[in-house]
Amino acid sequence: MSHAAPSRDAPTSSTDLEAGRTLAIGEFTHDPTLNLSEARIILSKSLEARQKRLLEHNPHATTEEQRNAIKETDTLYKTREYLDLFAVFKQMNDAEDAERVINNYSMGMERFERSQLGSLVPSCADEAKALIPSLERKVEVGEVSEEDLDGLCKELSKIKRNTQLNA
Repeated sequence: MSHAAPSRDAPTSSTDLEAGRTLAIGEFTHDPTLNLSEARIILSKSLEARQKRLLEHNPHATTEEQRNAIKETDTLYKTREYLDLFAVFKQMNDAEDAERVINNYSMGMERFERSQLGSLVPSCADEAKALIPSLERKVEVGEVSEEDLDGLCKELSKIKRNTQLNA
């Protein structure tokens, strides 16, 4: 008895995906990516919009009823907590400033690398290369300038410092 061909491709083995000196992120190479700050802002805005719709339909809803209506699962709760803890730029204008700086300096960088820079906010080029190994290779082969990478890190650090002062 012959078996029918599968209706979808087999999942890629996690060992095939790697964010090392050479980025090997498969089908995700050209997909849009978010840094942690952007993800936090989007999630917060989405939850606020849900809560607003609920209150429009039921203005006397209790906090517990609101939470139930939003269907805050354990996963959603943990994701919110993680993003609240690790997102560097909590305000939209700070996240936009960081994104603008990254876009100005990121010639030769993949979307994944830019998102990592926005999440990790390294203080200098050496730290960026240590945290994001593919940037080290790109600097070595001349795809990314050491000076530009260092300038990007310094600008992000300024935004981070201003964010912390205003908190």
